[in-house]
Amino acid sequence: MPWKTALRESEARFRELADNISQFAWTADEKGWIYWYNKRWHDYTGTTLAEMQGWGWRKVHHPDHVDRVVRRIRRSFEDGTPWEDTFPLRARDGSYRWFLSRALPIRDEAGDVVRWFGTNTDITEQIEAEKALRDLNETLEQRVVAATRERLQIWNVSQDLLVVGDLDGTCLSVNPAWTATLGWSESDLVGKPSFWLLHPDDVERAATERRRVAIGQKAMAVEIRLRHTDGSYRWLSWNAAVDGNRIYGMGRDVTELRRAEDDLRGARRELAEAGRRTMMAAMSASIAHEIKQPLTSIAMNARAGLAWLSRAPPQLDEVRAVLERLEADGYRANEVIESVRAVFAKIERPGTAIDTNDLIRQTVGFAKGELDAAGVIVDFELSTQSLRLHGHRGQLQQVILNLLTNAADAMRVIRDRARELRIKSELIAKDRVAISVVDSGIGIEPEYMDRIFDTFFTTKSNGMGMGLAICRSIVEAHGGTLSVSAGVPHGSVFRIVLPRRALPSEASSAA
Repeated sequence: MPWKTALRESEARFRELADNISQFAWTADEKGWIYWYNKRWHDYTGTTLAEMQGWGWRKVHHPDHVDRVVRRIRRSFEDGTPWEDTFPLRARDGSYRWFLSRALPIRDEAGDVVRWFGTNTDITEQIEAEKALRDLNETLEQRVVAATRERLQIWNVSQDLLVVGDLDGTCLSVNPAWTATLGWSESDLVGKPSFWLLHPDDVERAATERRRVAIGQKAMAVEIRLRHTDGSYRWLSWNAAVDGNRIYGMGRDVTELRRAEDDLRGARRELAEAGRRTMMAAMSASIAHEIKQPLTSIAMNARAGLAWLSRAPPQLDEVRAVLERLEADGYRANEVIESVRAVFAKIERPGTAIDTNDLIRQTVGFAKGELDAAGVIVDFELSTQSLRLHGHRGQLQQVILNLLTNAADAMRVIRDRARELRIKSELIAKDRVAISVVDSGIGIEPEYMDRIFDTFFTTKSNGMGMGLAICRSIVEAHGGTLSVSAGVPHGSVFRIVLPRRALPSEASSAA
């Protein structure tokens, strides 16, 4: 009959539509016996209609939910009321996904239920998103609570003074450190301008800084004094910034630090003064040390002259020779003083042409008495070439003389070997002259090698530590170098290297 054909066509169109929707669909009779599922249900669960019809659908429900689902859907089937629930369904691979499931009763004209139509909508992503959102909200809430607690804890335990104020300078909130540092309670400060706490000399500067902060500039390490309850003032270093119509400030008590800095500056002034006094004493001792040898020679020659005069008849030729030596020693003493003065005052004195070998022989002659007294044997290894320098004879003599007397001192305690002093001159690199003083003494400890030329450093129990420092200054003023190395197998080697050219000051004056 035509109506049966139309019914079949209608059912075919319904099934085609139901098989292609995104949801699972099913139909049940008036008692809830499911007799049809759409294709998507079977594709997802991997089951057949024979397995699922009736109440077979319970096989794909999660065991933790199935009893609740059965209980509630039976109540709906019995009452004829719409059904809705959410639960997981097992896929063919054994995994579960969440579905929102609904069922509606289909009634006839008399209002009786003739069948049920149900759907299952996959809401797994929605549930996971909701869960993630809940977790995030819980985490954020926990973070907010923790952050608030931490900020409150920092506010309460901070030793720095924390303050929130308005743009006019009125305190809105202060932390407990104000009481610990200045003695004022929170009620003394909140709701009042802060100017009454300021030191009179800091009022204007504090107002200027507050105006700068109010327009968006930051205050960094601004030191301002605030009054303590006992009437004294404490120095505080302030950092502050504005946010909206609030100024947030942090002050650190630097009173003791400023006192310590004042004490340190005073100590430095005292130390500098003591250093200057020590330097003057050292300079005086150095000058005395440098002129001792020519003065000793003058005294010895004077005694010799008196002895020659006391003879009968007087030995006038010998006296004349003594007087000539006295004159030379007087000039040499004056040269020593002028040389030391020139070194400390950085005075450039005109130089002269100097024969290196003559300079060495003459200086050894000056030191002969001291070298003989120490039992030192002198050996010369002088260059056969003419080695001429241009420099200050007196200053260079003082350098060599200092090295000779130091060598003699280093060999006085030697008992198991000869006390030998070797003095060598040579030409190096065609334009430089080297003078070496080699002794067989006790040598210099390796850890002292780098310090031996430092001012005030000495290895002698009665030394001032100035001699070698002055020697190096003289040599460097001549454009040369003074160095030391260990001797082999004993003693030390002091080496002077000087240029064979005029000093710059003299070359320019000659031009």
